Amino acid sequence: MNILIVGLGLIGGSYAKGLKEKGHTVYGVDVKEETVLFAKENDYVDDASLEASDFIEKVDIIIIGLYPNRILEFIDTYHSLFNENQIITDVCGVKSSFIYDAIKKSLPATYISHHPMAGREKSGIEFSNPSIFKGMNFLVINVDNRLEDLNKIKSIGKDLGFKRISVISPRYHDKMIGFTSQLTHAIAVSLVNSDTEDDTKNFIGDSYRDLTRIAMINEKLWSELFFANREYLLDEITNFEAELLHLKIALLENDEETLKNIFIKARKKRSEMEK
Repeated sequence: MNILIVGLGLIGGSYAKGLKEKGHTVYGVDVKEETVLFAKENDYVDDASLEASDFIEKVDIIIIGLYPNRILEFIDTYHSLFNENQIITDVCGVKSSFIYDAIKKSLPATYISHHPMAGREKSGIEFSNPSIFKGMNFLVINVDNRLEDLNKIKSIGKDLGFKRISVISPRYHDKMIGFTSQLTHAIAVSLVNSDTEDDTKNFIGDSYRDLTRIAMINEKLWSELFFANREYLLDEITNFEAELLHLKIALLENDEETLKNIFIKARKKRSEMEK
């Protein structure tokens, strides 16, 4: 397929390199000239530009790798160049806040959103690598789409090496992401910011390192994601607070049996996820 990737950051760059290696013709667009040059010089793309209109009319799929608040802006800007044979998609971490407008505005093209559940704490094309997708989860968002179109998006996930590919609704996506992604980032940030000592780095082991890696956060992107999914994230924070309080009460009351049962429950639930 002929594929255009708009936004050659960590994810967009990894998509470009991975899909080109699978034989697709890949074009790239970015607002930074140095990023465009990097993509060309390192064979991430067949061609790249600062201007999306250079490629839109010649591609089958447009993959938007922009911040949530810029997706509709991109569609509005280039709407006149879309055609009925194209699929437009995005890699955004929230869906309900914009997807229905995106579907309407993209006509005559077909809009099918998706979400690659992968990333790094680093940003920029220089840190991109399609290996970050190997064995990870790939979510395809279905809003009354044709099976053949959904399969084209699923084929991208397969080409990039994702392990599990799921087709779900926008609202279910946002509910689950509120728990598995956004809550975990909120916990990591809160844990780091709760530090009251000056020499914590001298006591760090795997537990702290693993729990706080994602606290190396892009404040602009994650602020947009948190507010776009505010309803679900607040629900998950409330649920987490209740569980933490349960554990705290067991300690306050010197209730060893309850504490052990909390640990057993967590171990069983986590073990089930490995199957």
